Amino acid sequence: MTYHLYQHPVDLFGGVVITDDDLYDWVASVSPVHTNERGYALYVQRYNVADKVRTSKLARTFDAITARRPPPYHARLALHQIL
Repeated sequence: MTYHLYQHPVDLFGGVVITDDDLYDWVASVSPVHTNERGYALYVQRYNVADKVRTSKLARTFDAITARRPPPYHARLALHQIL
């Protein structure tokens, strides 16, 4: 029986490219309430979104996380007013 130790991914040489679109996709899928301009800037800064995106890209989970975007909250409010 062999044991495989899990080692957290490490970006040794800064080879992970993180764009503004990556940051926005992360915020839109994880916390869509903070997609307005002021909330977005504070969320990215305070919750260290760039490091989270870098870690998820190294772990190859970035696409799975950003693929599950919830519907916008304001769409539910509009639908409630229509019905």
